[in-house]
Amino acid sequence: MSWPLVKLRDCCEVVGGATPKREVPEYWDSPDVPWVTPKDVSDLAYPALEDAPEYISEAGFQSCSTSMLPKGSVLVTSRAPIGNIAIAGRDLCTNQGFKSLVPGANVDGLYLYYCMKHSSERLQALGNGATFKEVSKKIVEEFEIPLPPLPEQKRIAAILDKADAIRRKRQQAIQLADNFLRAVFLDMFGDPVTNPKGWEVRPLSVLVSKLGDGLHGTPEYDESGDYYFINGNNLDNGSIVIGERVKRVGDEEFKKHKKELSQNTMLVSINGTIGKVAFYQGEKVVLGKSVCYFNVIPERISSMYLYHLIGSHYFLRYTSGIETGSTIKNVSLKSMRELPVPLPSAELQGSFKSLVKRIESKKAKLSASHNSASALFDSLSQNAFSGRV
Repeated sequence: MSWPLVKLRDCCEVVGGATPKREVPEYWDSPDVPWVTPKDVSDLAYPALEDAPEYISEAGFQSCSTSMLPKGSVLVTSRAPIGNIAIAGRDLCTNQGFKSLVPGANVDGLYLYYCMKHSSERLQALGNGATFKEVSKKIVEEFEIPLPPLPEQKRIAAILDKADAIRRKRQQAIQLADNFLRAVFLDMFGDPVTNPKGWEVRPLSVLVSKLGDGLHGTPEYDESGDYYFINGNNLDNGSIVIGERVKRVGDEEFKKHKKELSQNTMLVSINGTIGKVAFYQGEKVVLGKSVCYFNVIPERISSMYLYHLIGSHYFLRYTSGIETGSTIKNVSLKSMRELPVPLPSAELQGSFKSLVKRIESKKAKLSASHNSASALFDSLSQNAFSGRV
């Protein structure tokens, strides 16, 4: 059966937020009231936000139109971006980037959380605004959700929470494997910032060849083209990620802008988001200017060692001192060529590569399990909010 659709205003109180004046010091740096912004709920490992990274004073709270949300309220971001969802793990208030929900007597908070997570894209589609999209309080109040009887809500929420917990555990296991590799890197090679083991340091330019960047401009797009125009934001966890929104180009544009990429090519984002790294694996791509590419010379350095070096805090520390650009940060090709690379022995680099292969094999199994758990959760959500669970 399908559940009746109910407007949020008829089952919840929709509550906005506000920001005290920053120029008044006594409104800030106080332990009085936890105060939340959209970025605080952007990447939570669990449904509940237990605390806020920033607090305001009681005077700051009284000075603006923010409201105290009771523990268990569902936090809903209404701009920048729309539709990030969390549960208030304690009494707190928010800035103006929220239209949060205080559940009524006939609404289970955990059910509401999962329902709003499921409805996030539908809510995003209602956003409007020239500079950035936003949903108003009225839009949120008019937003409809399926609302079964309270006992049924609790049953659905319990099922989804168990499935979500499995998914989260798989993701946490993957994160632990990544943390382990970072710890092993530091143990084997030392912190590259201080180079405590005294490795010889060489500039990147003598360890790689064909160092360059992509097209400075916009290619002629072709929706039916066989090639993808990528930039730095398409690099993630060692791979090139080609999503639905990536533009395509045809053969002529590819021939005009192609680079000498090979099985030894590494890609690094050097504009905007800096330091994302990927291995080239034969993808049909045209590179944009925010991607630096180079071909690793295997006889001189292990690509796996170099990948983890550039993907570490060392590269970000190096680039933070030489970035250019007032709005969008940029690392020049000259700075890339001059990147100091501590060079451990070939044997030690080889040992690290072997260890990485073993860990990555285990991560692949964890990722497959995580994908299965995510698919199960998505299926259960789809069925739950259409009355089929």
